[in-house]
Amino acid sequence: MLQDPTGRLLYVGDSATLSFLQLLRMMVESASGPSPFTNDPRRHKIVEGQFSLPPGSRYTHLLPDQKTARILVDAFFIHTHGLLKIFDRQQFSEELDRCYTDPLSTEPPWLCLLNLIFAIGLTMATPLSGSSEALVVDKLRSEHLDRAEVFYLNAKSLNDPMTGFEDQDFWSVQALLLMSFYMLAKSKRNTAFALLGMAARSAQALGLHREETMVIFGPEEQKARKNLWRSLFVIDRLLSCSLGRPTAISEDDCSGNTLHPAEQLPETASDINSSTSANFNQTGEYALEAAVRSCSAIGTILKRVYQQRKISTRLAQEIADTCKTWPRALPAVLHWRQASVASASQGIAILHVNLFYCHSIVLLTRPFFLYILNMEIQRQANQASTGARAPRPYLRMEKFSEACVIASTHTVLLVQNAFEAGHLSRRNPAVIYFLFAAALIVLANEFAGLYRVEAPDMHITNAINIMSYCAESDQQASRLLYILVSFRDVVTRQRLRTKQNQMNDMSLPSISSQLYGASLPDLQRISGVGAGDASNAPPRLHQVPVHIYPGMQTSPLNGSGPPFQNSSQLQLGDPPNLSVHLSPINIPQPTSSGIDMYNIDAASSKPPSLSAVLDLSGLDATRVPSLYSEESGIDEQIDFDALWAWPSNTPALGSPRAGAEGGIGGGMADRVSESAVPLFGVINTEVEGQ
Repeated sequence: MLQDPTGRLLYVGDSATLSFLQLLRMMVESASGPSPFTNDPRRHKIVEGQFSLPPGSRYTHLLPDQKTARILVDAFFIHTHGLLKIFDRQQFSEELDRCYTDPLSTEPPWLCLLNLIFAIGLTMATPLSGSSEALVVDKLRSEHLDRAEVFYLNAKSLNDPMTGFEDQDFWSVQALLLMSFYMLAKSKRNTAFALLGMAARSAQALGLHREETMVIFGPEEQKARKNLWRSLFVIDRLLSCSLGRPTAISEDDCSGNTLHPAEQLPETASDINSSTSANFNQTGEYALEAAVRSCSAIGTILKRVYQQRKISTRLAQEIADTCKTWPRALPAVLHWRQASVASASQGIAILHVNLFYCHSIVLLTRPFFLYILNMEIQRQANQASTGARAPRPYLRMEKFSEACVIASTHTVLLVQNAFEAGHLSRRNPAVIYFLFAAALIVLANEFAGLYRVEAPDMHITNAINIMSYCAESDQQASRLLYILVSFRDVVTRQRLRTKQNQMNDMSLPSISSQLYGASLPDLQRISGVGAGDASNAPPRLHQVPVHIYPGMQTSPLNGSGPPFQNSSQLQLGDPPNLSVHLSPINIPQPTSSGIDMYNIDAASSKPPSLSAVLDLSGLDATRVPSLYSEESGIDEQIDFDALWAWPSNTPALGSPRAGAEGGIGGGMADRVSESAVPLFGVINTEVEGQ
């Protein structure tokens, strides 16, 4: 339970990054003691943006000039590409022309929608510096009042979709979804959650979730209804996983193909590999379809893992086997390698759909990462107290923990690509959330020294720099920036304390060639770092592990670049092989049978490549088959209750507590335990007989 600015206590569930952050703080404190990161005075509060305009303010309801309107509408369509597809862009543009040609004939519902689009467009606009669009946007943002907020309140004043809620129509669902998204960008997540719930219920009342209702509508209306329902589905999953709350839309209630495109899309990515570019409508269809598939996986994880508050390696592998089909169906126009040459809208679509996929991996694997992290912290504590250097025991869940770090590193690189391409908005709520979730995992990995990643400081610095960029305009990003910076300081101090231990581990082979298939100087040469003349360097593209996309060509898909090659075959200017394998920092000792778990035979002495981040069977070849194969029948299970079951007899100030009569106390004398988190239980269950 976290306290909002009004004093209310709001529920945040296990899937939320804020819940992960609280567990992380307690683990870090148990290992390194109190710090500004662990004793953050605002750690029991949640950021909720507030309106800046005073209540009762009067608005003119005047529309901006047509040029300004065009700029704001374009910004809306660009920065929601891959998240929302509420309107057909061409049809909306034509309707906008009719509005300015004959404003008196424009209906209030459409004016409401237009003002909401103005509000979102102005909030998220990222025009090229010095361009005519930038002059217009900067002028609107330099006014003494929040012009985006004025547009939003104008929309509600013109035709509030919440008025007469029981009589809502199709446009009302569109408006409620837009209002929910604006509230997300405004850092009012609880309001966004409530509005999205209203939109979902209204959509269900109109039958958008049932395919059999489509037959009475024409093709264009069917397409609009499906796109609106799928957009609701995407934002619903985003809100549910980020707040840890139940979903408003259940896939079990959807019939037929309501979550699939109205028109048949090519089944495989190779069907459109002949072109690396596509028009806005084409990328929009593929992007929304890719986002829906990722969100479907997220919904499965929320239902089968976080709702049950437990996970096993067998269940994780079952879900993983389903999820790993996602990258194989990803169109080439949405592949991450197109980011350096993509248009703004295509670049944003690439960013959104890939981030959703990466976060589905993070959600699935983060419980295992938490377990390994806690186990390693306590192992190090025992080593410090006893002086005995015990090897870290390996469990089957280790491969999922590794995948969590890989996906998080991938997330930071994806956002960095969009940032350097100039596409990244300062107020994109989805990107800010995914980046924060990934940065915490990267930092936690460095804190405990779980897996050796190439250039971790670069990833951490990039994440903090991007969050700082967003924090200039976004209240929530400003708060998250403080958390990341304070955690980075703790990691730095922890490194100094364990420097001697790290020096002892220097005999491990560097994973630079394993993680990226090239050494750091090679990566710097490829990305342009250290080049004498940056103006002559090719567009920078941070290399992302290719195992995320099994079976796909990963060089630029314009016919000029060859597929990825082995590092020994790299020529000047060629991209590196991006096969991935994360190596645990602490090498286990040979087993009693004399088998080295990292060198079972000569063939396995070379670091294995993973064909997919969720198909981690490649790691099994580096471990003892009798212990880590599926045939062993051992299913490791983590119970979330054990993770949160720490003693509460030593309360600390700063957290909400229940009052003496069972309600919330009026004095808000906030208390909750900050004592060390015990090693939470792992249950080994025999499959035989089940």
